[in-house]
Amino acid sequence: MTFRSPAGFHSEFKHPHGPLLDALQKRVLDSVVPAFESSLSELDDYLFDRSQNGEETLGLMALRDMRQVRGELSKGFRQRIADRFRELRQHRLHADGGTADTDTDSGLSLLSDQDLEQQLAVDQLASSALRNHASAYELATQRFCAVVGQAQLEANANPLSPAFLAAALGQVMGQREIEAELRIVAFKFFERELAGALGELYEHCNNLMVSAGVLPELRSTAKSQPAAAKAPNRHAAPAEATQPYETEQVPTRPQAAAAWDTAPPQASAVDQALFASMLGQLQHWRAANNVAPHQAHGTSGQSLSTGDLLSILTLMQRDAEPVPAVAGHAGSAQSFAGLLRQQMSQSARKLGVASDNLTLDGLDGDAVDLVALLFDVLLDGPQYDNRIRQMIGRMLVPFVKVAVKDRRMFMYKEHPARRLLNTVAEACEGNRGEAPQEQELLDHVDHTIDRLVAEFNEDVAIFEALEQDLRVYMAQHRKRFELAEKRTTEAHRGRERLEQARTEVNADLEKHRDGRELPSVIDEFVATHAQHHLTQIVLRDGHGSPRYREALQGLDAFLQAVVSAMQGTVLPLPEAELLAILASAGCVGEDGQAALEALSDVVARLSIGQAAKTSDERIPAPIVLAEPPPPPTPQLEVVGGVDAVPCDDSLLARMGRLEVGNWLQLQGADGQFAPAKVSWISPISARLLLVNRRGIRVLVASVRELAVMSALGKIKLREGDAAFDDAMHQVADRLQGVKLA
Repeated sequence: MTFRSPAGFHSEFKHPHGPLLDALQKRVLDSVVPAFESSLSELDDYLFDRSQNGEETLGLMALRDMRQVRGELSKGFRQRIADRFRELRQHRLHADGGTADTDTDSGLSLLSDQDLEQQLAVDQLASSALRNHASAYELATQRFCAVVGQAQLEANANPLSPAFLAAALGQVMGQREIEAELRIVAFKFFERELAGALGELYEHCNNLMVSAGVLPELRSTAKSQPAAAKAPNRHAAPAEATQPYETEQVPTRPQAAAAWDTAPPQASAVDQALFASMLGQLQHWRAANNVAPHQAHGTSGQSLSTGDLLSILTLMQRDAEPVPAVAGHAGSAQSFAGLLRQQMSQSARKLGVASDNLTLDGLDGDAVDLVALLFDVLLDGPQYDNRIRQMIGRMLVPFVKVAVKDRRMFMYKEHPARRLLNTVAEACEGNRGEAPQEQELLDHVDHTIDRLVAEFNEDVAIFEALEQDLRVYMAQHRKRFELAEKRTTEAHRGRERLEQARTEVNADLEKHRDGRELPSVIDEFVATHAQHHLTQIVLRDGHGSPRYREALQGLDAFLQAVVSAMQGTVLPLPEAELLAILASAGCVGEDGQAALEALSDVVARLSIGQAAKTSDERIPAPIVLAEPPPPPTPQLEVVGGVDAVPCDDSLLARMGRLEVGNWLQLQGADGQFAPAKVSWISPISARLLLVNRRGIRVLVASVRELAVMSALGKIKLREGDAAFDDAMHQVADRLQGVKLA
């Protein structure tokens, strides 16, 4: 198939697939730009409706602003796409393989709150648009990479990618004075229109490239999700228009429930062995803890069937009393096991069952005791305050009912009840409700538990529905915190690189000065201007790069000229190198020439035996951007000076196995424990950066320092990956300890 460049598309550089690229560019513009303009029309209608209703927020003023810039937005969006295609046509002429605006500096880039909101909206738009077209997009991208001669293209460099299109929208809107809330609504309307345009776009682009002989046999490995059948109301606001961060998709409730009921996953041999071990050790625990008769096995008295037990538990669930705030907490006289037995006796009496001497079926008794023990150890820790313990404790009875009916909960990690408890624990761990978003999350957890207690009727489907709802709600918070964590990591990485660069440069300066005494004005110039210049070169090009070696050679020539002048010999100054040093410090043009003359005057005075000035106002101080102060870190006395603290090799080895993404419990300066995540491990110092759930730095420490903190009880590691798993291991350890005793 032969392609001819459409009118208006002329390549300045010859490209082997130039006509094909022209055809692809025209197809993208013809598909995406109308979708963008249609979204602006919908936004106009939406704003007009709000202005008619007299709404001040996103009303008449926003309507006027958008109509003023609408044409410029459309023109700028089209130009962004055309520019990207042009850059890709020129790509073979770049030795580094980069394009004009995809190369990034290695420096830090901290986002403002408004930029953060927009970045979240861009990410949401891109992920939502791809959800229904992943397969066709994969094929189009692989073929497009072959067309432009690249092994792969980052999503934000690929003009076929929703990520690039979303970013292009963000860039053109960022050039205009548009309110942040209005930008978010615009993104949601564009997301709606783009989702409908991409299917046809990818189909046509794939057909064009296959017809041109580009990877005709290629097959996709990605799976697309079917699009929703219901058409949106074109004049209504997009769903969650001002909260676009919901990126996690979950199956519908009937599908999820059916999947568990019909084909539950297989339990691992380890989980089965752990459950069997706990069952075998329960009898020793009952004897050691003088368990009430109705929990014993084989005792005389009225025996409760499983149906009767569930009736008692249902009454307890319906008439649930507030759980004591200290129940299950270390040092409390009232455990969840004791509380459960007490409430079971009271409910049995209400149903007319003599509760003085109740016996349970062996399996039912095991289920009741294990759940009580599990809640005891789950909440027997400093990561929850009393309010959280009381809130989670209300889930006790529903979990006992699940265990009585379905003992798979103890063996299957994906059991709906188990997943709900893990998600609730994740939302509550270390959450003191100090920030408004944290309090909102706790309120949502409280509402989730209220629904569980009110609606659970022995069908585990409610656990799945509530877990999915809570997980999706948490995804909004998690996305924001992940971006905050990324900013924290980038800032710390930048500081470490800067510290390392300064250390290397200072060592080189000391070496090249060779202990020589220099006049104070020269000494100050070397310690500030030259040091800053060399540090910037290390950060950009690396230590030992050709540019760095050339700068050191120029500095050597300058120092040699100074020393020779002190001995009465005049040598020429390396003016080009000195001007480069001054320019790096912000001293350019006439100011740079004046500073160079000042240095020349110093050397001239030295050469005739006169003392140099202690300072010269013609040499200004370097212009260095102020570094943001590091975030406050809890004062942990054990960090540093840990050599004298004993620490066994097994603990060191365990800390050495920590990886990015692992969680642990860290004690803060207030004595409270809160979850901390390994966010980054420095390749320079091998120290670990720990952040809290909000992505804020809480500690930077070496493996040995973490091991010492663990030995002193300031760090706690989990036995399992999630709260339920960890509690199961703790229950097993507690039962094993009773047996050994």
